[in-house]
Amino acid sequence: MKMAAIATAITTALVSGSALAAEVYNSDGTSLSVGGRAEFRGDFQGTADGNELGGTMDNKSRFRLNLGGETQITNDLKGIAFYEAEQTVNNSGSNDQNPTFKQRYMYAGLATGGNTVSFGKQDAATVQISQMSDTISTHSGIQKTYIEAGDEQINNAINYAGYFMDALSVKASLLASNEANQDGYALSAIYNTPIGLGVGLGYAANDNAGTKQDGKQFLGGLNYRLDGLYLGLTYTQGEGSKKAAGNNDFNSIEFVGQYRFQNNFEVVVGYQKGEIDPDGGSKFSVSDYAELTGIYYFNSAIRAYATYKFNNLKADDGQTFKVDGVTPQDADNSLRLGLRYDF
Repeated sequence: MKMAAIATAITTALVSGSALAAEVYNSDGTSLSVGGRAEFRGDFQGTADGNELGGTMDNKSRFRLNLGGETQITNDLKGIAFYEAEQTVNNSGSNDQNPTFKQRYMYAGLATGGNTVSFGKQDAATVQISQMSDTISTHSGIQKTYIEAGDEQINNAINYAGYFMDALSVKASLLASNEANQDGYALSAIYNTPIGLGVGLGYAANDNAGTKQDGKQFLGGLNYRLDGLYLGLTYTQGEGSKKAAGNNDFNSIEFVGQYRFQNNFEVVVGYQKGEIDPDGGSKFSVSDYAELTGIYYFNSAIRAYATYKFNNLKADDGQTFKVDGVTPQDADNSLRLGLRYDF
């Protein structure tokens, strides 16, 4: 892939949350695109987090809408902007409504060649590492949730993204907090070899004022693509108090394997296990499950899927798993049925 095409791909990814986003306006070098998704997600047997399901279905449906803007400043320089929000279902009653859209992304930036600088609410630089395995349908991507500076959709972020040698993706981000002693940063790189193997490394750190522990995180990832096959593996370890109070070490591993057949049916298998090791306490799991998913793509815009999650969290696993935070009990498995339309 030539550098000009890569630069266009990077800019498109930054200003479009959907590969199907439609250009609705283009005049004098300025364009506007609209995209998003409507997705029914129903959990049966148990909830996705392992709690017992009292009724028949836990409705986790959602709707996302995004707007992407681009303007040509000179032959080599563009201005970009992106906004995305999500609305979910109020699941407390059959006729209850949720009028609230939750802001996910909101940023603006400048792009030239294979380089982009952007400012606003956006993903930390290390998220490109966690995305190497973040394709499981229910709770994948835990690697990005351990510390603030390594998370997605963070406020006050100043980001740089660059692509080099037709193979190397480099990202850096600064979390410029409005609170004293809470700034952070993240660095990452992914190198894609000619044989389809990708290798990624990342590091993130942030200060935490008050009683929270300062966060530090290392991430590593591998992925491999060959025709309809995709494999992804990520590992993270570090220190942080975002997921549990106190001074904690953490580690987590996540694996995903996908194969898409020529008849548009895809099989996805995944595994994830994350552990917290608190200072002066017993190690416990924050996630431990395997998943099996079948997806059928009717076309590029709409798909149906079924996922079964084998949840291995136990009532006696260090930090007791409690149903609704009260009753100790082994986590329930869950079955998710979904229908997703991208636009």
